[in-house]
Amino acid sequence: MVHFTARRSAPELVAPARPTPHGAKTLSDIDDFSECRYYASAIDFFSRDPTVTADNVHPARSIVAALAEALVYYYPIAGRLREIPGGKLVVDCTGEGVVFVEADADVSLEELGGQPPYPCAEEFVCDGVVEGGSGAVVVVGRPLFYMQVTRLKDGAFVMGFQVCHVIADAAGVTQFIRAIAELARGEAHPSVSPVWERGIFKARDPPRVRHDVYPAYDPTSPSKTVLGDYDDVDDPMLSTPTEEMVGQYLRFGPKEVAALRRHVDTAQPCTTFELLTAFLWRCRTAALGYCSCQRVRLVLRVDVRGNRRCKLDPPIPRGYYGNAVLRPMAEAGVEDLCGRPLGHAVGLVRKAKLCATEEHFRSMVDMMASARTDDEWLVASRRVFHVSDLTRLGQEDNFNFGWARRVGGGLPRIGISSFLMACKNEHGEDTVVVPMLLPRHATERLAKEMSMWVGDKFIIPSSM
Repeated sequence: MVHFTARRSAPELVAPARPTPHGAKTLSDIDDFSECRYYASAIDFFSRDPTVTADNVHPARSIVAALAEALVYYYPIAGRLREIPGGKLVVDCTGEGVVFVEADADVSLEELGGQPPYPCAEEFVCDGVVEGGSGAVVVVGRPLFYMQVTRLKDGAFVMGFQVCHVIADAAGVTQFIRAIAELARGEAHPSVSPVWERGIFKARDPPRVRHDVYPAYDPTSPSKTVLGDYDDVDDPMLSTPTEEMVGQYLRFGPKEVAALRRHVDTAQPCTTFELLTAFLWRCRTAALGYCSCQRVRLVLRVDVRGNRRCKLDPPIPRGYYGNAVLRPMAEAGVEDLCGRPLGHAVGLVRKAKLCATEEHFRSMVDMMASARTDDEWLVASRRVFHVSDLTRLGQEDNFNFGWARRVGGGLPRIGISSFLMACKNEHGEDTVVVPMLLPRHATERLAKEMSMWVGDKFIIPSSM
C-alpha cells in the first residue's frame, strides 16, 4: 500500500462572498442532541473530465470561490454555535466563515485504489477537532465546516471535509456540496434553495415519549432509565482503551450476498441492507462475547425525507438540510439473536424499519429533548450496534463540477458506528463496504464467525 504525506498550505477562513443576515438561529431538538455534537468526516475523489477543455482551471481556487458563494445561501454554516441555559444550542450567524486548506500529494488516483480502505486517508482531511477536558469534542465557538482540496500528481484531486453534525446531516451536507459544485461550474445559483425551518422538529409540550421508542428510556422513572439487563458496564466496546481498538473493512460483493440469501426463507424477500445489517449484528454480537443471557440492541438511522412510511405533517420542505434522521431500534437476547436462523435477525431489522412512522418520529424528538441533560441516558448506549445506509448518498449526480466528476470516496476514519457504502470491486461489480471498529481480541472471532457464512476473503485491515 502506498504511503505519502500531503503538503498543506496554512488554513484560511472563508467568509460568505457577500454580506449575509446576522442574528441567532434556533436549532431543532434533533440537531443539538448529544449524539450530534461531533464532526463527521468524508472524502471524495474527482477525476478531470478529458472531454472538457479546462487547462486554466485551478481546482482549489475554483472550489474556494464557489464555497464563498455557497455560504451566501447557507450562511448559518459560516456562524458559530453557542450554548444557552438548559443545555440547548443556537447558531450565531456571525459570518466568520469556514476553514479551507489547499494541499498537494505525490500520489495518483489509480494508486489510491477504487474502494476502501484508502491509503493515508487522514492526509486528505484538515483536522479541526478539539477535545475538551472530559474528552468530548468541542463544537461551541468553533468553525462548523472544514474543507481541504488536495491536488494529485495525475491532475485528479480529493476533496475532504469535516462538518459539525449539529448543523447538517449526511443528506444536508450532500446538498451543500452539490451547491458548491454547481456554483463552481458556473451556475448562477444552487438548483435547490436551502431551507432552515428547524422549528418543524421541536419537541411537543408536554412531551409524549412512547416507551417502545427506546426501551431503556422511561421518562416516568426517577432515574430516567430502566436498567434491568443493562445495569452492568460489561461492554468491551465501551471499556476497551482506544489503542486496543482495531478498524477493518468488510466487503460484500454479489457472491457474498448470494451466499447469505441462501440462509433466508425466499418466501420473505429482504433488501440487501436488511440482509447485511442482520448478518453483521449477529456476527458482531458473537465476536464481542456478550453473555447469552444479556440483551443487545440495533439502532438504525433512517432519513425521513421522502420516506413513504414516515409522512410528516407538515412535510419536510425541499431544501431542508438539518438533521432529519429517525433512529428505530431492534432489541434481542444474545442467545435468541445468535442461536436462531439468520432469517430471524432479518425479521427484527425489518420490523424496526417498519417503525419509521410519524408518531415514532415525534416521540423520538420528545425523548431527545427530555434526555438532553440526562447523564443517565448513557446507559442506553451499552451493547448497541449503530448502522446507517449510505449506499445511495452522493451517487445521484456524482457532484459534477463540469470540468471534474466524482469517481469515488468514503469515510477517512472508522468510528463506533458502521455505514454501508457502495463501490465497485476489482471486477467492476457492485460491492457494499462496511467499516467496523472492534476491540483487538474480537477481530479474530469476527473473522471466524463470518467465514462460516461467506468465506475468508472479505476482511481488509484499515490503514488507521
